[in-house]
Amino acid sequence: MKKILLATTALATAALVAGAAGDAAAQEATSKAAERIKLGISGYHQQWGVGLSQDIKDTGPNTIKTNAVDQKHNSEICFIGQTTLDNGLTVGVNVQVEANTDADQIDESYLFLQGPSLGQLILGDENNAGYLLHVTAPDGGIVLDEGDFTNIDAWVNTGISSYFDTPVGTTNLRLLDNDSGKFTYITPRFAGLQAGVSYIPQAEAGGDNNNGSYFVRNGNAGYQGTQIAAGQNRYANGWAGGVNYTQQFGVIGLQSSGGVQYFPRSKVQPVGKNGSDVFAYNLGAQIAYGGFSVGGAFIDSMNKNTVQATNNTGGVSSYSLGGYSYTVGAAYEFGPYKIGLDYMYGQSPGVISSTNPALANNTGNDQSLQQAVLSGTWTMGPGIRLVGGVFAYDLQTDTPQVTGYNNQGVGAATAIKLNF
Repeated sequence: MKKILLATTALATAALVAGAAGDAAAQEATSKAAERIKLGISGYHQQWGVGLSQDIKDTGPNTIKTNAVDQKHNSEICFIGQTTLDNGLTVGVNVQVEANTDADQIDESYLFLQGPSLGQLILGDENNAGYLLHVTAPDGGIVLDEGDFTNIDAWVNTGISSYFDTPVGTTNLRLLDNDSGKFTYITPRFAGLQAGVSYIPQAEAGGDNNNGSYFVRNGNAGYQGTQIAAGQNRYANGWAGGVNYTQQFGVIGLQSSGGVQYFPRSKVQPVGKNGSDVFAYNLGAQIAYGGFSVGGAFIDSMNKNTVQATNNTGGVSSYSLGGYSYTVGAAYEFGPYKIGLDYMYGQSPGVISSTNPALANNTGNDQSLQQAVLSGTWTMGPGIRLVGGVFAYDLQTDTPQVTGYNNQGVGAATAIKLNF
């Protein structure tokens, strides 16, 4: 596979060079004002040390043992380029690649067109407008809301439901729609107010090119029509929108946001399963004075029935996207230093339909996650931050020992965060 990729890259590079030479000659005869897009490299790289005591109970009186110290990472490399045409329109591309092995190796990949008075049009695999305009709580350097601990798997997620595909781990609008292919328009900011809307042809986290309604790829035989199978939700024709208001009132700064996400109930459901409309809204705000900031965010996902989606173990389960979460935080920044205190709580019904009788009709409790962290930051130089903090969490599964085990713990973490 590696040899094939190298050969393909070489051919593509040769074609690019040849094309560039031809285009350069043509441009010499016309104008030098607009240039071919040149990609630059940016991104982030984080290396973590985590010390943690986890209390995970099995079906008996014993506690499952875990390492007290672990090393974690979270990194991405972004290829970004743009050019401005003679008419003032800026055209660009953004491709984000996971810098460590990951099931979703290309995180986001999209094209954008923008102008000072036109706003921005985004085409491709990117978060929706409600997500992009969302405001959440300030932090001291370690983030809770779809944040550092859940991104690096600081502790074991012993439940089945994913943190991010339910409101348990985030107040962002990303239900079934993490980087689906979509059309997004963001307005210019006027008097502090900015708005955006996304049309999502199909909820397809990861942005694969399978938007052909109810047709799926059948190996090398091309595409064939088929009844929707387990794990292949076809929630289509969805949309998400958001507004953001940012303004300075003398020495007081204000940021606020509100958003909504909707998918109608799929007309074709997985065999034997019930689906529902997907509807959620969120709110967020921050107030800043001097070096102090305080704020929070909230999401309510009002989905009563089941959907089929990929679970935390990589398999497929029928569980609810319903639930809510909220986060609050305060921070103080002085010179190169920052300190903050944050709390987050989220819950969801979790698995509510299964061949296992113990899970029928959601006989267990809601799955919930509480997190709290006291953290600080030292900005050592441009794009170089040393962060650290102490934290505690409490993860309750919907039906202990059936869908997983409850997990509580306390710990400390530190990391070097690089942005380039």
